[in-house]
Amino acid sequence: MINHILVNTKIAVRNALILLVRLVGIRLFNLNQTITFLTDSQRAYEPEYQLSLPDVFDAIDPDKQVFKRPEAVTLPTYAWQYTPRPASAALLPSGCLFAEGQVLCTDYWNYQAIKHRLRPPKRQTVQTDLLVAPFSHQQDMIAFGGYYDYLFLIAAKLCRLQQAMPEVSFADAAVAYPLFGTSYEQEFLTLMGFRPERILDSRQHDVTFTSCLLGSGGDWFYPSPADIRALQMRLTPLVHNPDKKREPTYISRAGRRRVVNEDALVRMLETYGFRIVEDKPRTLAEQLSIYNQASFVIGPHGASFSNILWCEPGTHLFELFAPDYAPPFFLYLAQLLGLRYSAAYQKRPDQNPVNAIEANMRVSIPDLERKLNQVFESDFR
Repeated sequence: MINHILVNTKIAVRNALILLVRLVGIRLFNLNQTITFLTDSQRAYEPEYQLSLPDVFDAIDPDKQVFKRPEAVTLPTYAWQYTPRPASAALLPSGCLFAEGQVLCTDYWNYQAIKHRLRPPKRQTVQTDLLVAPFSHQQDMIAFGGYYDYLFLIAAKLCRLQQAMPEVSFADAAVAYPLFGTSYEQEFLTLMGFRPERILDSRQHDVTFTSCLLGSGGDWFYPSPADIRALQMRLTPLVHNPDKKREPTYISRAGRRRVVNEDALVRMLETYGFRIVEDKPRTLAEQLSIYNQASFVIGPHGASFSNILWCEPGTHLFELFAPDYAPPFFLYLAQLLGLRYSAAYQKRPDQNPVNAIEANMRVSIPDLERKLNQVFESDFR
């Protein structure tokens, strides 16, 4: 009841703020209005894509169904180069673009921009001819945050923009949005050609510009195949596997959704020749290469599985899920990439109520071993 009241209160406050913004002459565009507004600035378009995903039954308990033939539908994606009239546009702290009296919506929503128009924070002014503004949301580790979101919502979009406008040099541009503040972000932006001093946090820098590159956000569960190909093409040169070796690999997790009896699981997997990959910071090249070298990948569901983009076709991904959280996006990627896929629910380690997205799991070692024997005994014993 309290949660229901809080949600309704937040909606009422948001609607009141939106009305207030309109009264002072500012409009919040939705995505369709934004697409129409930027029609003359469009440089690339990719239509939606549909993919029928298979039924997936629990690999250990076939009476349970993990996924019931979901239909994956991507969003159409756009790339724009927008050149406003002088002094008619600004990049807001949220990463949203204010253009000619309206706040554009290039990603998922833009009401977060309201407070920045009503009470603009103090920011350092930076001038650039070309601005790249790839994302309009702040990392909060609830709606947005972490490696998966960065890779598919920001990095893939930047690859799309670069591919759509090859004549544009990112070395001559500034990139600005609410930065994630991670090493992989800095590594990727540098790889894309941005100079370190031109990688700017929009919450701290008021960037004035002549022209701006923008892209629409893709579906969170089902990234556009075109974006995936662009990301693969850009990062594949980082893969290091000169011996073309392949080995079964276990991906550990140290934070939420970890395996509480991992020591016993690792001992079992090591008898089958598994490589054990600890959860610790790694460069992009190291992460991509680990997955490229894997013949079989197993572990608790987590953002690291984003790197299956660099697995060889035919690699088997085996996801371990806690009882109440099983999103289908890695099933989608596996189908798109020609990988084999399995999944299994595991038990909660205790009865304490936990947010489903954070719940740890306890793996049934004998049951899992029996299933793994069926899958790869002939290859790895």
